[in-house]
Amino acid sequence: MDTITLTIDGKPVTAARGATVLEAARAAGIHIPTLCAHEDLPNFGACRLCIVEIDGVRGFPTSCTTPAVEGMVVRTHSDELAELRDNTLELMLSGHPNACLVCDHREDCERYRPVATKAGRSTRCGFCSNRPECGIRRMAIAQHSRRLDLPTIYSMHKVERDDPFIERDHNLCVLCGRCWRICEQIHGTPAISIIHRGRHARIGTAFGRSWVESGCTFCGACVDICPTATITDRYARWYADRQEAAVSPCTICPEGCSMRQIVSQGRIVATAMTSFKPESRLCAVGRFAFPQLINARHRLTRPLLREGGELVPVTWDEALAAVGKMLLAKRYEGFVAIVAESHTREAKFMYEKITREIMNGRVAYVPPGGGFDQIHPAEVRQDILAGRVKAAIVTGDYLSQEALGAIEYLVVIDFLPSAASERADAVLPAAVLAEAEGTFRNAAGEVKRLARAINAPGEARPEWTIVRDLGKAMGARAVVYTSVSQLTAAIEGDRPPPHLPGRPRDTLKDLPTRFRGHLIADHVPALAALGLPTSRQAQRLRPTDGFAIVEKSEIVPNFHRLVIKAPAVARHAKAGQFVILMVDEQSERAPFTLVDWDRQAGTITLIVEDVGRASHELALLQQGDHIAHVSGPLGLPLAVKKVGTVLVGGGCYGLGAIYPIARAMKEAGNRVICAAEACSEFGLYMEAELRQVCDELLIATKDGSRGIKGGVQEVILNLCQAGIRIDQIVAIGCAFMMRMVAEKTAHLGVSLQVALNPIMVDGTGMCGACRVAVDGQTKFACVDGPFFDGHKVDWEGLFARRGAFLRAEVEALTQVNGPGGRKTCPSNPTVALDVLSAEC
Repeated sequence: MDTITLTIDGKPVTAARGATVLEAARAAGIHIPTLCAHEDLPNFGACRLCIVEIDGVRGFPTSCTTPAVEGMVVRTHSDELAELRDNTLELMLSGHPNACLVCDHREDCERYRPVATKAGRSTRCGFCSNRPECGIRRMAIAQHSRRLDLPTIYSMHKVERDDPFIERDHNLCVLCGRCWRICEQIHGTPAISIIHRGRHARIGTAFGRSWVESGCTFCGACVDICPTATITDRYARWYADRQEAAVSPCTICPEGCSMRQIVSQGRIVATAMTSFKPESRLCAVGRFAFPQLINARHRLTRPLLREGGELVPVTWDEALAAVGKMLLAKRYEGFVAIVAESHTREAKFMYEKITREIMNGRVAYVPPGGGFDQIHPAEVRQDILAGRVKAAIVTGDYLSQEALGAIEYLVVIDFLPSAASERADAVLPAAVLAEAEGTFRNAAGEVKRLARAINAPGEARPEWTIVRDLGKAMGARAVVYTSVSQLTAAIEGDRPPPHLPGRPRDTLKDLPTRFRGHLIADHVPALAALGLPTSRQAQRLRPTDGFAIVEKSEIVPNFHRLVIKAPAVARHAKAGQFVILMVDEQSERAPFTLVDWDRQAGTITLIVEDVGRASHELALLQQGDHIAHVSGPLGLPLAVKKVGTVLVGGGCYGLGAIYPIARAMKEAGNRVICAAEACSEFGLYMEAELRQVCDELLIATKDGSRGIKGGVQEVILNLCQAGIRIDQIVAIGCAFMMRMVAEKTAHLGVSLQVALNPIMVDGTGMCGACRVAVDGQTKFACVDGPFFDGHKVDWEGLFARRGAFLRAEVEALTQVNGPGGRKTCPSNPTVALDVLSAEC
C-alpha cells in the first residue's frame, strides 16, 4: 500500500495516500472532535468542529475534508482551536435544547434518574432518548464549562409522527446531513434532503410529501446514523441500556438478510444494518417489524392439552407424554407435518426424521406468505379435506376452517394463537427468530448461522428440541441429538426456500405479509399504513360524546392546556385535588391535578405534560374532541389556613398545579411567594396568572436564561439567607424536584408539603403502585394524599418503586403510533395514522 508520513501533534504518523487528516489522526489514535463526519460517509465538513492548524495553510481547515500529504505538520489542539470549537458548539447549542448541560443539578439528577424521562418533545437531555449516545452532549460535558452565553431558541417545530415507525423532532436537528447523505449512499436517490434556507432549514421531503410518498423504504439507516435523536425509532427509542447482540439472519422471509440485533432487558427492541452499504440494507419488516413481532403480547408460553373440551396448561412432561401416546396410536392411519419453508434447517430435519422414521407420514411445506392453498405437495391438501389425514402437526396458521374440521387429532407447535391453536388437541409453544439457535439456508442457497440473542418467553422451547423430545416420547431411540451443533452436522442435502418475487428490501412492494401463516400487520399495526393486509380493526374510534374539550393548546413545549366540560367536578373541586381521565374505553386510567375550575361554566382546567401513554393520547386531542371518562374530584385537598408567609414552588406540570394552591393560601390571608422553576425560559408558563394570586413571583431556570440559575430549592435558600421568614413550603413538580427541595430544606425547620401525584397510576388505591413510606408508615398517595410531609417521605424507596414500572411504561407508550386527527396514509387511505395497537 502506498503510504505517506506526516506529523500530528508532534507525533510521526503513517497514513495511506489519499487519506484525510481526520482519517490519518484516527488511525493513529489521535482524537479530533467531529459530529458530521462518519467513516461510512463521504467527507462533508458541515459541523466545523474538526478544524485543525496546518503549517503553511491559512486559516483553520476542517480535517475531514483536507487530504493528508507527505511532510504535513498538523496541530489538533491549541488555545485558539479550543476557543473556536467552543464558539461553534455554543452556536450549535443555541438552537438545540441544552439546559441539562449547564444545570448545576445534572449529576444528582442523572444519579436519581439514570433513564431519560419519556416525553413527546425532547426539551433537554433528561427528556432525550439519545442521551447515552449523544455526541453533542459528550463534547459539551468534555469542556468542563457551565457557561453558554447565547440564548437558547426553541423553534417549536411540529414533531412529525405522520409516518409508520419513525418520529422526527426537528427541534433537535443540527443539520449535520448524515441522514440524507446515508440515504443517498444506500439508495442512490435520497428520499430526504435539506429543505428551506437559513433559520428555517431542516431535513424534509420534496414538496412536503409524507415519507411513504417520498420513496422511503424504511430501511432505518437514517435512524441509526442520526447523532441527535432528531430521527428516532418509535418502538425502540425509550428502551434504556441497549446492547448489541450477535449478527444473525432475519428468517421472516427467504432473503435471510443479516442484521444486528439490539437487546434491552432481555428483549429484542431494534434491529440494524450490519454496515452502511447498499447490500446490507433491510426491508421495513426486518428493520422495524421484527422486534414487535417477536415481542407480540399474546405469545404462546405454556404447553396446553385439551381436557373436557377446554385447553388447559400442563407441564412439558405431561404434554409430551400425552401427544406421543396419541400420535403413536395413529401412526398408520395417515399423518402429516405441515412446516414452513422458512424454518431452521435443524427444525426441518427433525420434522422429516420423526415423520418418516416413526410416523410413516409425510412432511408438507408452506412457502413464505402462503396458506392452505399453497401447501405442497398438493395431494396433502386433498387428503386432509377427504379425511384421509387422521393426525397432524401444524407449525403455524395455515389451515382453512374446513381443513381444521377434517383432522381428528391436531397438534400445533407455534408462537402465536390462531384458529389452528384454538381447535388443536395440544398446543406446544415454540421459540422463534432471535430466540432460537441453528442455521438457515436462504433463497440464494447460502447457509447462515442463527445466534440466539434472547430467551423465549415463559416455557417456550426451541422447535428442534420439541420434536426431538416428541420422538423420545414415542420410543424412538435414534433421536439422540443433544446440541444444535451435533444436529447441524447431521444435515445433508437440504434445499433452500423459494425466492420471493423481486427483492423486498429495495422497495415497499412485495414486503413479507405473513410469518408462519400469521398476518404480520395484525401484530405490528403500523404496517397497515404501508398497505400490508390485516384482519384486525384499522383504528380505535375516539368517543363522540362524553366530556367535551372546550379549549386545547400546547402552551409551551410538551405542556398542553385542556379546558374540559365537567360540571360535577367543577362544582366540588378544591385546591390540591385531582381527576382521573380515560380518553376512550381502552385507555389507561391516569391522574391529573386540577389547575382551575369554573363552577358557573361547569369546566375544569388541566395542564397535561406529554410524558407517557395516557398523557400522549390527551396531547393528541383537539378542541371539540371528547374524553370518555372524567372522575373526580379525588384526593384530599390541601389543608389551607393562615400561617404567615407561604412559599409555593412549582416545576414542570407543577407550574399550573400551584395556581389554585397559591390562590387558596392568599384568600386565607397569607403572604404568598410563588417560585416557578423551568429548564429554560421557553418552558415557563402561567406567569400572569400566578402574579395575580401571589404577593411575589420568583423565577428560576436551570440554564439561567430567566431569573436565578437553579431551581425552587435555590429560591428558598436565597430567601432564607436574605433573612426572610418562611412559615410553610408547598412543592409540586417532578419527584426529583420535590426530593431536592426536601433535602435542601431539611435543616430549616419549616413545614414542607409535597404532592406525590407523579407516582400515581390507578388513582383509587387498588393497584398499590403509589405506595410510599411516610414517617415509617405505609401510605397510598392517591387516597391518603396527595400531600405529605416532604421531610418524612422515604425518597429512596419511592424512587426504587418508580424504577420498577419503567419497562411497563415504555411498553405502553409504544402502542401509541400516530398523530391526532383523522389523517390517513397516502398509500392506503382506509388506514388512519392515529391508529393504536390492537394489543392495547
